[in-house]
Amino acid sequence: MKKQQVLCLAPLFFLLTATPSLGENALRPEVLPKVVKQGEVCLMRAAVPINLKFMEGEFQGRKIPMILNSRARFYEALLGVDLDAKPGKYQVKVRGQDKGGKGFLGASPLEVKKVSFKTQTLSLPSSMVDLDPKTLERVNGETKRLEALFQKTRKEKLWNGRFLQPAPGEISTPFGLRRVINRQNKNPHSGVDLRAEEGTPVLASNAGFVVMVDDLFFSGKSVFPDHGQGIYSMYFHLSEILAREGEKISKGDVLGQVGS
Repeated sequence: MKKQQVLCLAPLFFLLTATPSLGENALRPEVLPKVVKQGEVCLMRAAVPINLKFMEGEFQGRKIPMILNSRARFYEALLGVDLDAKPGKYQVKVRGQDKGGKGFLGASPLEVKKVSFKTQTLSLPSSMVDLDPKTLERVNGETKRLEALFQKTRKEKLWNGRFLQPAPGEISTPFGLRRVINRQNKNPHSGVDLRAEEGTPVLASNAGFVVMVDDLFFSGKSVFPDHGQGIYSMYFHLSEILAREGEKISKGDVLGQVGS
């Protein structure tokens, strides 16, 4: 039987717009691990003796909401390092504010190491690379919709524990792969392709809300769950979509079926 593929993108982290005025009360946040590679994820956390009105981290201009882990008595969140982040040493800022307006501020070092990602060279029909005006208008519209969608992430943590592989099968195209198509450098591969039988159920990697389902130009039939705290997973090239927009999902729920 012919093998097909489903694409599941890695979690992404997006900007929130809260910018409070903070005082001089120092925090001692930490980032674990303190050294990461391009495209990897780390944990940032900060211990605060009281419950705050809000707490957030900031890295390279992106603000990430942090939530209270009452069991560990830390505010924490996951931080994603961009595939194209420049290698070097950085400061991850953490800031918060209590209900009385008192501010807290701190920073922790993070070092980003370079990764030598593999490069794939492809030749495709020019119609798939050099888009006609009508198709380009469609693609630009879809891009703007996704950018707006990712600005509205839920601040609360909806996911729990490890993220599942959404379908069985080997990875056919790895995360971070650089692609040269018709001698043009394209964006790095920000997910993984899994080799699975067509029609295989595609499962939700974790709990959340389905915030968008659509048939898109590049990714075909696609499902976008929001797992909270700026973390999304995306499922592409489906033969059938079974999830509904606005639906609350649990880890392991069927979102669709593997397509081509």
